[in-house]
Formats: sequence, C-alpha cells, structure tokens
Amino acid sequence: MLVLFPPDTAANRVIAFGATVYSGIYLFYMFGGFTPGVAYGTYAIALPIVQVRLGLQLIAWTFLASSGIRALQYLVEAIEIGNQKEYKVTKRKFKLSMVFKAFGTILGLIIAGYFGSLVYSGTQLGFDIHDTFGFDHDDNGTLLDPSDDSINLTMTFDVSNRGLYAIYDVVIAVRFFTVTTANPTDLPENTKIGESISNYYSTFHAFTVTPNNDVVVTIDPTYVVGFLNTSATLEFRISFSTLYAGILIDLNMSIQTPWVEVF
Repeated sequence: MLVLFPPDTAANRVIAFGATVYSGIYLFYMFGGFTPGVAYGTYAIALPIVQVRLGLQLIAWTFLASSGIRALQYLVEAIEIGNQKEYKVTKRKFKLSMVFKAFGTILGLIIAGYFGSLVYSGTQLGFDIHDTFGFDHDDNGTLLDPSDDSINLTMTFDVSNRGLYAIYDVVIAVRFFTVTTANPTDLPENTKIGESISNYYSTFHAFTVTPNNDVVVTIDPTYVVGFLNTSATLEFRISFSTLYAGILIDLNMSIQTPWVEVF
C-alpha cells in the first residue's frame, strides 16, 4: 500500500496511519481484546488428551498500544509534511514525530523481549504426575461390611518452574471416572465416581522445583462397594488454572490408570 505514494509525502503517511490503525485493531481482535464479560480474551488449543485456553488480552492491549504509538507517529509526520513545518517538543528541537518513533521503537523492543522471555520460560516448565496414587481406606470399624466404608485416593504431582516468571493463583480440581470395569452392575462404566474439592496454591516461584504436592480425591459413597470389589480402568480428569506472565491459562487433561479390586 505504501508504494502508491512517494515516501516523503503526506499521502504516504496518511496511508501508513490507516494501515497501522487497521493492523492494531485486527491484532487486538485476534488476541481476544474484544471478548466481552471476561477478564481476558481467550485462545484455545485442543489435543487428544489436553485442551488449553489462554487468556491473551494483555498481549492484545500491548499490540494495540504499540500500533497506536506508531499510528500517531505517521499522523504527526503527515501534518508536518503537509504544513511544511516541524513540531518541536523542547528547545533542543526534537521533532514530535521522532518522539513517537522513539517510544514505538522502545515499546517494540519491550514486546520482543517479553515474547522471547515467555518462550524461554515456557520451555522451562514441568508438571509431573506420579505414576502411583495413595489409597486410604476407612472401614469404620466394620471390616466385613463395606457399605459404610470411605475411600480417599491421593494424586501427587511435582512442579518444576525454572523460568523467569512465578506461577500464581493455581487452582486444581480432579474428577475420577470409570472407563471400563469388570462388573458394570456394581461399578458402572463411564461414570464419575469421585472428585476433589478445588485445591488452591498461591505461588510456585521462579527458579524452583516444588515436589510432592497432593490432591485428595474422595470416592462417592454410592460406588465404594463396587470400587472395592471390581477391577477397572480409571481416568483422572484434571482441571488446572493459573496466571503466568500475564497470561491466564485454563488446562484440562486426562490420564488413564488401571485399578485392581481390593477384595
């Protein structure tokens, strides 16, 4: 578009102004800036066992601010060229358009640094769920009558955050489902048989490894007897939300594990 007019003309700068405003609004839209009623715009990534929603409105506003500064630079340049007059901001005769250009360049470098640090930090994150889970069975003093028993399963995970940013406001919820069972009558298939309450962790600091974090899943009393007496394939469905480097992350994943009857 800009080659339609010579570079040192007001028309060239007006076209550049319009193109920059359009690109800023478009990027703002693409990164969820116009999403109503929520704190962050969202981006979604869907894989077979993992679904991720990313709140990228901080990035949307950053792009919009950068585009706004560059657009003001082109607008001032168009006025300066059209009036054949340079607008000064100090006695040292700094051109107003050059001030906007300098701010735009600095903001561009900040954005590039932010993205570079974000990519690096993302590669330094690890979330490892232990292969085995704890089993807590309370028979309530009636060993031969499992109908009044209670069962808790403990899922343990490690968080490795060797990146530049802390992980804030982590909320983890776990639901337990049956996939296949040896006795669908006592333990139905494709059924939620237990869940945890929301587990909150305020901060996983940068450059740290935090091992052995526990989430306790309580088995629904309706399915305790079938659970104790039936072999099955179980599925952890894990919901994970956090704020990382200004990005809101909602992650859902599932992990299958075998279960062997107790009695």
